[in-house]
Amino acid sequence: MRKVVLSILALFVLSLVAAACGEEAAAPIIIEKEVVVTKEVIKEVPVEVVVVQEVIKEVLIEVPGETIIVEKIVEVIKEVPVEVIVEKQIVTVVEVIREVAFTSFGEAPGLTQLVQAGKLPPVNERVPKDPMLIPMFGSIGKYGGTLRRGYIGPADGCNFFRVSKAGLVRFSSDGFSIVPAVARELTPNSDGSVWTAKLREGMKWSDGMPFTADDLIFQYQDVISNDELTPAKPPFLKLGSGVGVVTKVDDTTVLFTFDGPNFLFSEIAVQADQACYGSTRNIPWAPKHYMSQFLPEFNSNADQVAKDAGFADWVQYYLNRTQYNLNMDLPALSPWKLTTPLGAQIVRSERNAYFWAVDPDGNQLPYIDSISMVLTEKALLSIKAIAGEIDLQGRHISLEDFPILKDNEKNGDYTVEIWPSAEEIDAGLAINLSFEGPLGDIFRQADFRHALSFALDRDEINEISFLGLGTPRNQVPDPGHPFYPGDEWANLYIEFNQDMANALLDSVGLTNRASDGFRLLPNGDEFQLIITATAAFGAWPDIAEQAARAWQAVGVNTKADIVTRTLLTTRRDANEHHVMVWDQISAGFIFSAPQHLIPVSIGFQPGPMYGLHYNTNGAQGIEPLPEFRELLDLFEKGPTVGEADRIELGQEIYRRLAEAQYTIGVAGLSPMIQGVIIRKNNLKNVPKQAANSWPHRTPNTGFPEQWWFD
Repeated sequence: MRKVVLSILALFVLSLVAAACGEEAAAPIIIEKEVVVTKEVIKEVPVEVVVVQEVIKEVLIEVPGETIIVEKIVEVIKEVPVEVIVEKQIVTVVEVIREVAFTSFGEAPGLTQLVQAGKLPPVNERVPKDPMLIPMFGSIGKYGGTLRRGYIGPADGCNFFRVSKAGLVRFSSDGFSIVPAVARELTPNSDGSVWTAKLREGMKWSDGMPFTADDLIFQYQDVISNDELTPAKPPFLKLGSGVGVVTKVDDTTVLFTFDGPNFLFSEIAVQADQACYGSTRNIPWAPKHYMSQFLPEFNSNADQVAKDAGFADWVQYYLNRTQYNLNMDLPALSPWKLTTPLGAQIVRSERNAYFWAVDPDGNQLPYIDSISMVLTEKALLSIKAIAGEIDLQGRHISLEDFPILKDNEKNGDYTVEIWPSAEEIDAGLAINLSFEGPLGDIFRQADFRHALSFALDRDEINEISFLGLGTPRNQVPDPGHPFYPGDEWANLYIEFNQDMANALLDSVGLTNRASDGFRLLPNGDEFQLIITATAAFGAWPDIAEQAARAWQAVGVNTKADIVTRTLLTTRRDANEHHVMVWDQISAGFIFSAPQHLIPVSIGFQPGPMYGLHYNTNGAQGIEPLPEFRELLDLFEKGPTVGEADRIELGQEIYRRLAEAQYTIGVAGLSPMIQGVIIRKNNLKNVPKQAANSWPHRTPNTGFPEQWWFD
């Protein structure tokens, strides 16, 4: 079970404290107290085998001309297994933790000037009573500076929101522990059906208005529960086909209640944030004081206001106003807030003067004043880094550029760090099983997918596209993960064997060939398989080209089509793609980040229409195949059971994925996906390595709030 740390001091003990920064803050007061923690302990008694024997003996007396059997005893061996006894008990553990209380806080000099000018309240009135204490990966920092990054277009919101994010809880740098964030505590009852969130007293939005339980109730009652605004309910509240309920206890206490056990709520909540696209519907809160003006329940003129702004109705206008990447007036809780919409040549942001976290000396974070992102082409990012124009970037930095980036570290005054991916695979070929027509009928045959897998020379692809730093494998977790099903499944069907590929292609009816030598469909039609890839990440276009040549070699007419990320997404959502290159993002969090492995949304590349059907409760899309329905049943059971049962479920899911080859794994465990980190040498407190995957929202596991410029 992912560990939920209940106190901000879990972070404090990680801190390395040095000299103070900004205005001098008073020494913290350390308070020790006892906290009762409930842990589930699983005891297993191994299977015992009882052997019941009856001995066989034959005693023969030889008499000339005949054999006389004098004695015969039959021996029968029976194995009687004793039932496995799984004993669950609740153990109460008393842990001594420490809380920190500050008598005053430090702040950035620019904020001090605003306070002196009467434009901002004093820092003691802006920081909550119990702020989050963020660890230092180095020393106490200095205020100031602009973090320079590059981004590649309006759809590249991840570039900002991975650096500047706010969630109920967050991942620690190890990618395993879950630590407090907006909630200072998040604790379950004994069966995980009710989770209590304790908010921070005195916390405020970026515009200075109070942040309280009412903002969570508004989001639940008026936004999430409104089917016009939120027809598909957000993942953090879903449990199977049901949706949880949010209730207020007091201004700083909220309950999340589910119909049954939901042991994974904290793991799901840690990923509930604005993510890439600025929408707030997968966040537990919204600023009621600001967003309520766009709802008819609070503003009888909401529809007219929407039309005056150029929108069809209040629903469209609300959904526009709730996007951080479009609406610069939307109050935020994140460390930095956008001041320029995504899509501009230079996107700027500024420090949130009301941010609710401090360093170990009580200095309000973040240290860095602002983040600036310049619109550029992906191919130019490495050139900008070499020219010294990038301060911190991993996103869109290509692995193939690693050698030249390493050679130019001194010239560019930067250091290249490697953060290996924790994802299942860093490149895979997803076959669209929901594609309709005769070609879709072929896609839905497992042996067709097995044939394509055997046709790939992964060792060659690894050397060319991963610089030899990847591991050829199926879509399974890291070998150290409890869900890892074993080497047999990690390596299933990944042998380079063209003879086997040809035999399997023949077996699915692709025996006849056209005059050009390429195979025909069973009905005699010619076809061309299209591999769609985008240059958004790593060497995916090269992998698409290599796969196309490999499949051509076994008679499948294949073409690689390299398109923009926007066009690729459009094709996927329209169910038009044959095969697409992407990574598998779950990093073992398959029950909380399933979208590329389980058909729960339109983002499921091996069958977007199956995912759409599930996500809309059958209102749209195509009903999933029985084999996908079985996967969904396993997935839905995951949050409802204890850790031992969940491990078995996770391993079974990964065994099925390896066998089915819905996505043909190429290689993983490499730094291809955002793992080549360019860090300007004067940027401090960036860890040499931190958890790297989509669920971790890299580089957020490096705690950007405590980065600083020397």
